[in-house]
Amino acid sequence: MKKLSKTLFEQLNSYMDTDARPLEKSIFNYYFNDSSGYDILDSLEAFQNTDGGFGKGIEPDFKLIKSSPMATSIGLRYLSKLDNSDRAQNMIAKAVEYLETTFDSNRNGWYSVPSIVNNYPHAPWWEFRNDINMTVIDYSWGNPTAELIGYVYKYKKYLNNLDIYSLINYAITNLNKRTEFNSEHEIISYIHMYNTLEEEVSSQIIDTLNLAVSKLVNIHQFEWINYVPTPLKFINLDSKNFFGIEGKFIDQNLDYLIDRLEEDGKILPTWQWDKYLEEWEIAKIEWMGILTLEALLSLLKFNRI
Repeated sequence: MKKLSKTLFEQLNSYMDTDARPLEKSIFNYYFNDSSGYDILDSLEAFQNTDGGFGKGIEPDFKLIKSSPMATSIGLRYLSKLDNSDRAQNMIAKAVEYLETTFDSNRNGWYSVPSIVNNYPHAPWWEFRNDINMTVIDYSWGNPTAELIGYVYKYKKYLNNLDIYSLINYAITNLNKRTEFNSEHEIISYIHMYNTLEEEVSSQIIDTLNLAVSKLVNIHQFEWINYVPTPLKFINLDSKNFFGIEGKFIDQNLDYLIDRLEEDGKILPTWQWDKYLEEWEIAKIEWMGILTLEALLSLLKFNRI
C-alpha cells in the first residue's frame, strides 16, 4: 500500500500555501494545519453576493460574477461542513433565501446558470444555448438540483414558501424510476443529497445509487488520464457509503493519485477550454489547487499520508 511521503507532503503544503486560491488554502489548513474554520468563512464570503447566492468564479470553469444555483451548490457544500457557528448559519440562511427566490416551479428545481453566463469567460459546456434555453448541463435535472434540495432540506428552518417534503419525494421518485444513467455529475449531486438526509429517507435511494455508480464508475486505470468518473469521484470526505465500489478499485485510485502527485507535484485538470484561452490559463491554475486539495483529502480519509 502506497503512502504519501512526509517530504512530498511538505512540498504540497508549500504549494497549497503559495499557489492555491485563498479558499482551497484555508480548507487545506483546516484539515492539515489545525487552522480554524474562520478563514474558510472569510474566503466563502468573498464569493457570496448580496442576494445570498454564490458566484464570482467559485467554480473556475465559469467566471460569472452574479449568483447562480450551480455556484451556490458549491458554497453550501463547504458551509454545510462548518454550520456550527452563527456566522455560517447566517450565510446559509441567505443562500436558502436566494434558492427560494430562484426556484423554477416549471422545472421543479433550478437551472444551473442564467443566460448572462455567456457574458463572462467560461468553458464550452457552460455556454447558455438559446435554442434549448439552457446549458447542456441542464439536460440532467439533478445537477445541481438534487444537491440543492438536500441543503434546503437540511436547513428548512429558513424556508418561507417551498414545500421541501414534496421536493424530496419528487427527487427520490425521479431517481428511482430510472434504469439508465447518463451523467456522473447528476449522480454525484444525488450523493450529496443522500449525505444530508436521515437514514430513513436516504435508504429509499441507496439501491438506485448503487446501480447508477456501478454503471458509471470507470475502473480502468489506463483511462484515468482522461476526464472520466474515477471511483473516488463518488466518495466524499464524510462518506460512509461507497455505493458498491470494491475496495481494490478505491486502493488503485489512491495509488494513482500518489503517483500523479509524485510525478507532477500537483493534480492537473484533464480538460481544457476551447476559447477564452488567456482566462483558461488562470482557471487551470485554480483547478490545480482544487484538484490537489481533493486528492489530499481522499488520501487523508483513507490514511494514505
